[in-house]
Amino acid sequence: MRNEILTAGFVVMAAVMIVGRLDHADNMQFGGDAAVDPLQDTTAQATPAPRIAAVQSHWGDEVRIDAAPDRQFYVNADVNRRTARFLVDTGASYVALRDSDARNAGIYTSWADYTYPVRTANGETKAALVTLDEIEIDGLRVGGVKAFILQDDQLAINLLGMSFLSRLESVEARGGELILRG
Repeated sequence: MRNEILTAGFVVMAAVMIVGRLDHADNMQFGGDAAVDPLQDTTAQATPAPRIAAVQSHWGDEVRIDAAPDRQFYVNADVNRRTARFLVDTGASYVALRDSDARNAGIYTSWADYTYPVRTANGETKAALVTLDEIEIDGLRVGGVKAFILQDDQLAINLLGMSFLSRLESVEARGGELILRG
C-alpha cells in the first residue's frame, strides 16, 4: 500500500510539473497573461484562468469534451455536488484537488493530514489522501473516489486522474474531443 501511495505521489508530481510547463509554453505561444515560470514560487502571483472546454453533449451515459487550444481537455465536474474545474489527466493515478476546492466540497483537512510526500512544479510538498463521496460530470457519477488534496499554491488546477477515469466504461480521445462513457 505504501508503494502504491508513493507511486501515486510521483505520478501527481509529474503531472503537475507537465501542466505547469504546458501552461507556461501556452502563455508564451498564445500571448496569454504574463508568463509565470512554473518552477518559481507562485504564492504571490495570480494563476491564469484555465481554458475550459464546454461539454458538447450528454447522450445517456456519454459525455464529449472538446480539446482546448493547448490540446488538453478541461471540464467542470461536481465534487460532492459542488462544481470545480479539472484538467483531465490520464497520467495521474489519483484525482488531485486544490485545498480551496476541497473545502468548497465540504472536505476539510488539517495540517496533520498532509503526510504523503509529493513533488510539484513548485518543489516538494505533502498531500492529504481522502476519499470523495462522488464526482459527477454531466450525469456520469462515480462514488468513493480516492484523491490527493494539495495546498492551492502547489497545484494550479485540479487534476481528474485515473482514480475516477478507470471506473468509467471507457475513455477515448478522438478527433479533437474526449469521450467519456459510464
